[in-house]
Amino acid sequence: MPDRRDLLNETVEPQSASPAERPSSPARAVETIELEVWSEIAPLRDVIIHTPGKEVDRMPPTMTHELLFDDIIDGERAREEHEHFLAVMRGFGVRVWDTLDLLAEALESNQAAVPSLIDDVVRLDGTDEETEAELRDLEPSSLARALVHGILSDPENPDPEYLFRLSPLPNLLFTRDPQVVLGDSAVISWMTHWARKRESLLARFIFERHPMLAGNTILDDFLEDDGFERNARGLARPASRFPTLTLEGGDVLMPEKDVIAVGVSERTKERAVDRLARRLRATGRFRTLILVPMPRSRSAMHLDTIFTRVSEHECLVYAPMIVDGHSETLSVISIDLRTAEDASGNGYGVRRPSLLDAMRREGIDLEPIWCGGERSYIEQAREQWTDGANSFAVAPGVIFLYARNVRTADELARRGYEVVDARELAADGDTVASRIEPGRRYVFLIAGEELSRARGGPRCMTLPLVRRA
Repeated sequence: MPDRRDLLNETVEPQSASPAERPSSPARAVETIELEVWSEIAPLRDVIIHTPGKEVDRMPPTMTHELLFDDIIDGERAREEHEHFLAVMRGFGVRVWDTLDLLAEALESNQAAVPSLIDDVVRLDGTDEETEAELRDLEPSSLARALVHGILSDPENPDPEYLFRLSPLPNLLFTRDPQVVLGDSAVISWMTHWARKRESLLARFIFERHPMLAGNTILDDFLEDDGFERNARGLARPASRFPTLTLEGGDVLMPEKDVIAVGVSERTKERAVDRLARRLRATGRFRTLILVPMPRSRSAMHLDTIFTRVSEHECLVYAPMIVDGHSETLSVISIDLRTAEDASGNGYGVRRPSLLDAMRREGIDLEPIWCGGERSYIEQAREQWTDGANSFAVAPGVIFLYARNVRTADELARRGYEVVDARELAADGDTVASRIEPGRRYVFLIAGEELSRARGGPRCMTLPLVRRA
């Protein structure tokens, strides 16, 4: 059996501090969190993120397509950009939890459940017996790193045709997708592409096993039925490589407390939305689900790449698909969750000309702010490609956006937002909250030259657990 550090090829120290060494990590003692997310914009208290680590450093150019990246990224610069983002969030008093920390702690506190998780990983990834044995021999923190960073096939003599015995998870940076928090419960997603499916296994383990989160309800688990179904022994059967019951968190938004909008995209299938609607209807706590059929395109992979809410009365949008009257405007289906599924007509939904129209009928009247500005279709398309519509709110009218989306920032400024360079505040997070004046609106621009190469924006990189009412 090789030395564990050789197994992970971690004889060289990581380029950034390990999660346990981060001075701002909250204490883990007997903390419990009750999920409460009833809004896209209510003041944020707790959020799950993942700072990009060795998993992005290990991604070779030949595997960018397989691992869903458009380009390789500079890990050191990406970590610096990400830490600036987190520093400003912490300056607002937000408690930030890293997926890798949570996974290691869940493994440590539930060691009896670890063999079952490894069984699932082995079945999903098709690992060989030697790798399986090595995984079973790792202590919890090393196992967490192996499951995220991957395992090189032969660090000393790499074979271009077989670089990894266990592939890395570079997309774990986008914590929004493997799970969804709706109200006071969680939904475990099942990812479309093979490169991300292990993320769903890890998300389920964390939400079921971490002492901080395990007391919460899991409203639905999409790994089951079409994904990984547990048998009498508590193990799992192999998942289909081409499942039709897939749902990803970037397609699920909550424009209002009892209204859910879900994109049917290249990543989320209509069958999955039908199932989610049944689960939401059964709770009796939700009024409407707005289904948004989307083009199957890389540029609009999730609903939150073309629509995010930014304040009580505003949303940031890719206008050609969201604003009424454009040639590309997406019609939607508004489903009344208070009616029986087989009721005539309404149970299956009513078509509306646009998402904005459907929300207005629900009493949610939002003024659209155009990603890329209102003057040029080309500028709108270019900035939507770099996540100009994918903002993230820490409070109503206080949002994050990539600094490279200059035309979008200009449009926000024209609408009355104060534009702040988050990089100037990151070094002194204690001053962040003091910069905010009640009643004013702000957009904090974060560096994203490297992060944006991974094809995801500020909302993609965040999973709120608690937003204050």
